Amino acid sequence: MSRLTSPQVDALITLSKDIHAHPELAYQERHALDAIAALLGREGHEVERGVGGLETAFRARVGPKGGKTVALLAEYDALPDVGHGCGHNLIAISNVGAFLVAASAKTLDVAVELLGTPAEENGGGKIDLIDAGAFDQVCAVLSSHPAAQGAWGVGGSCLGVVEKRVTYHGVASHAAASPERGRNALNAVIRLFTGIDGWRQHLDGTSRVHGIISNGGQAANVIPSRAEAIIGLRAQEKKTLDEMVERFVDIAEGAAMLTGTTVDIAEYLRYYEPLRPNDVVGDALAEELARLGVAAPRGVLTTASTDLGNVSQRVPTDAVRFPVSETPIAGHSDAMREASATDLAHRNALITAEALGATAVRIATDKTLRERIAR
Repeated sequence: MSRLTSPQVDALITLSKDIHAHPELAYQERHALDAIAALLGREGHEVERGVGGLETAFRARVGPKGGKTVALLAEYDALPDVGHGCGHNLIAISNVGAFLVAASAKTLDVAVELLGTPAEENGGGKIDLIDAGAFDQVCAVLSSHPAAQGAWGVGGSCLGVVEKRVTYHGVASHAAASPERGRNALNAVIRLFTGIDGWRQHLDGTSRVHGIISNGGQAANVIPSRAEAIIGLRAQEKKTLDEMVERFVDIAEGAAMLTGTTVDIAEYLRYYEPLRPNDVVGDALAEELARLGVAAPRGVLTTASTDLGNVSQRVPTDAVRFPVSETPIAGHSDAMREASATDLAHRNALITAEALGATAVRIATDKTLRERIAR
């Protein structure tokens, strides 16, 4: 199996540092896209931009034209405040690197494509691409994610998530001169959180509810006529998550009833479905990692969420989780951001690239393996 060359390794590390130094939010990843496209161009690959109608989505392809493909999914968006505190600069280079490995294969029975997927953190770019038909001809999906837990992993699952914007409407009034004439929307939000706290004791061990008050009023001496919260609901199974949403609506409406306010409940983050890994794809990834000297545990549940889950519910999918630190650190944090630009992180991202690329080639050249994956 071909390996990344020394110049390619250097270029990928430079790319990672460049993306890391220029964090961009969902659907705004223009610098990252330009940097990735420039590297691919130097390697002789054409880059199709605007895939699925998304400005910052892209595709590059090697192998036969038309027919089924094996897709490697790159991410490159960042978080507010903490920048690349989820290490998407590393997801970018591990999948770009995997594509370069696959591109060096002498023959491919089906094509291997690198698909750039924006807005994983907030927006669901992969859901947009699903809706646009970008996965209709994909027979297997491979990707990666840096791990804050200090450990490798393959075949892991993630929780599904849905976020709701809950807005209460009351009646404004002077908080001292005429409080009796008001209806306090902030009180409704507070009762929403109180209801959620009471509900948590009845949730199963992996389900999660969390949120923020995004608007609590504008002045201390005015009873707020409008207050708002953003609440996230997570569960390991779609059925459980759907039931949680129904219960959450009851709690939100109950808070409105208690306070004499009205409530609007709207979608804030699109429904990220639970990640369902494909065992056969996972076996191939684990074998390639072992060939590179990495023993990756199987089947670990990560209680975060990703729009890769939506892909996995439709196309056989698996991803490698690789450590960026020797010991566990907090994800989505300053510590994770700093760890995502270290020598250790780059070394493990490049090992991941080799394993992803080799697995993509195996799937693209082994009809029997493709048939097993599809069962």
